[in-house]
Order: sequence, then C-alpha cells, then structure tokens
Amino acid sequence: MTKKATSKSSKPQPELKIKSSPAPTTTLTTTTLITSAMQAYLLSFVNRHLLDFDFEKRCSVSLVKDNCYCCLTCGQFFAGRGSKTPAYTHALERENHRVFMHLENGRAYSLPENVEILDKSLDDIRKVLFPKFTSEEIARLEKEATWSKALDGTEYLVGVVGLNRVENARGVNCVIQSLARVDKLRNSFLTTTTTTTNDTLQSLCQRIWNKHNFRGHTSPDSFVRKLKKQIKLANPDKLETDVDALFNDPFATLRHFLIFVVPKKHVDDLFRGELLMLNQKNKTQPFVFVPLKLPDAPLFRDVMEKNAIPQVSLAELLKPFALKTAPEYLILAFVNRFSKNQFTKEVSKNPTIVTFPVKNLKIASSPSSSSEKTTSTVSYDLLANVDAAGKATVKHVDGTWYETNDLFVGEVLAQQVTLGEAYVQIYERQQRTQK
Repeated sequence: MTKKATSKSSKPQPELKIKSSPAPTTTLTTTTLITSAMQAYLLSFVNRHLLDFDFEKRCSVSLVKDNCYCCLTCGQFFAGRGSKTPAYTHALERENHRVFMHLENGRAYSLPENVEILDKSLDDIRKVLFPKFTSEEIARLEKEATWSKALDGTEYLVGVVGLNRVENARGVNCVIQSLARVDKLRNSFLTTTTTTTNDTLQSLCQRIWNKHNFRGHTSPDSFVRKLKKQIKLANPDKLETDVDALFNDPFATLRHFLIFVVPKKHVDDLFRGELLMLNQKNKTQPFVFVPLKLPDAPLFRDVMEKNAIPQVSLAELLKPFALKTAPEYLILAFVNRFSKNQFTKEVSKNPTIVTFPVKNLKIASSPSSSSEKTTSTVSYDLLANVDAAGKATVKHVDGTWYETNDLFVGEVLAQQVTLGEAYVQIYERQQRTQK
C-alpha cells in the first residue's frame, strides 16, 4: 500500500486548508478545518494492525510519560506535537506518518500542520484505548458468552483472552485470570470511570472484557513493571531474585494482590471472613484466604517398588475448620505445595493430589456446641482453580470451563478440572445455607 502511494508522487496531493488566525508565540493553537479529500488521504495511512496500547505509555525518544501521542501509521509513541518535539520530528522524517492520537484524551492531529482531525472512523481506536461499558453491556456479560472478531479474522471469547507472559512473572497471569471470575470485583472495575493509565488491575480487567479489542490477547507488561517498581521503592535492599521469586509463585502473587493491589474495600466485602478452629477450643481467626496443609509425601516406595502419589480429599483438609463468618468468595490455598530447603535452598514440590468437588463444596458453619449432632453448612461452587504449573482453569459466565496458560486458551470438561495438582482455588458462595 505504501509503495503504491510513493510511486505516484507526481500526482498532486489534496491541498490542506487552514484558517489563518494570529496566535501568540507562547501558546500552541490548532484549527479544526480540513477538507474531506485531505482527511481521507491522511486516514488512508492509519495501520490498525501495528497499534498496541498494552505497553507503557512513554515517548520512545525522550522516555517521558507526559503529553504522549501515538503515531497511527507505525504505532510508536512520541511526546508533544509542537515544533522540535519528537512527534513533530517523526512526522517530518517519515513519509506519510502524519496522523497522531493523544494517549490521554484520544484527540487526533495531523502533523506537521498541527491540524485536528475530526472523523468518526477513528472511534474504533478510541474504544480500544479507552474501554467503556454501559450497564446493559455489563448485564449481558454476566448472562451470556460474547464472541468477538480480531483484526486478523480470528474469534476470541470476551473475558477469557490470552495474556502475554512477562519474564519472571509466571504467577501473575493465572492470578489475573482467576480474579477476573469474581463478578462483583469485575463489575466494579468495569463501571468505574476509565483511567488513562494501563498499569493498573482495573485497566487490565477492562481490556480482558473489552469486545472491541484488535487482538484476541492482551499484555500485563506495564502492570507487572509497576508492581516490581513499587516493591523496589518500598524495599531498596530487596534483591531482584527475591522479587522474581515472588511473582513466579501463584500463591505469593495472590497474597501480594490481596494486600497491595485489590482495593481494601473489595477485599473486606468479598473475601474476608472468620474461621472457627475446632481443634483449638473454637478459637476464632479472621482470614482472607484459608491456608490448608497437605500431608507429606511418602519417603519410601510401596510394596510394588513404586512411588505412590498420595491423595487427600478437600473435605478432610477442611475438617478442623468451621466458618463463623462465611465470605461471599472463599479462597483456599495449599500453602505447602512448594517448600524450600533451608540448607540447600532447593525448592521441592509436594505431589499430593487433592480431590475436590466442582459444585456444592459443603463447609461446616458455626456449631453452637461441640456436642451438637447436626451443624449447618455453607455450600460453595468453584470459580477458578490454579495448579502447581501455573495454569488457571476458570469458569465462564455460561458455565463452560476454560484452561488458560498464558496465550493458550482452550475449552475443557468439568471433569478435567480436578485432575491437576491444585494450588489455589476460588469458590463462590451459593445463595442458600443448608442444614
């Protein structure tokens, strides 16, 4: 397309008409008058396949974040639009790289003429840059699966999209996919006014549930960079390897999210509860997640000279506990799935298989006395299961299960959810309490 345009350079281009108005030298002024022919000519060089707003919004030349524009021809970010700015220089140096969009307000300009372009054909780019959701759209997302088509023609399921894997952050993607199943947390993020930054959990959730995406995947790169930078600022002495170890562990990543990333109001309203320790004289313990300990793996082989893999039911692990205050969403974590040797510093994995139900997980709730025979129970349904390999199997709004492993997303049967080595699980409370 570009070669054909340059080979016909002898053909006169449409003339750009600008209102002549005096402007002070200290203020950058623009005009909104542009002929339809010139506008069509400029917009013909917009290349949506090269546009990617998932990464940090920073000028590729000066590395500043303020007042950045995206060249809609090559997709690079540049600061400013006045003379001698990186965006202005780029428009002069590169042929037909003339349309730029502001990354904070979505206004488009033609450079170096400094003319604002008002055309509705750019609205699809703004919908990717600033995802917005109406109450009707959110209600529809809660009831039915929505499929959308990317620019390359492939279809993707809105809400279950692939995530680029960031180096040394293996546990981030599975935690994000799991938290995106919590409908009240998701709806809060979607209804909140869209932020201009793309390095927050809210903006990442909005991109996952945006049906106008140009691609069937998104990237948490800027989000992870911000998290690591915050940790380094708060703990200057913390080693880079310790930060990488934190985000490579799904459980450690989830715990960090619940403390520092997810708003405290949502943590208290959705995940916080109170446990009764039945083996400790009904001692109460507040919690955000329930820590469960797996039985130790056998040290010796069985009579068949094979290393038997132990199994334990989730109901057996939950016997020492009862729920005094049942949260709406219950997080279970098998905290000793991985253990680190204090002497060799090697990390070993506990291969114990946990058998658990996908529906109707019953947990004892507040027995009035230890001698009481019938106790009330609270029932929960599984929403997300993260295994030891960092793969998240999540339940979509239509009840279908999907296995997500970074960019890979595939449908699985409900019976396959229980086959892996469970590490972290999120359950949703059923409406009725059974007795």
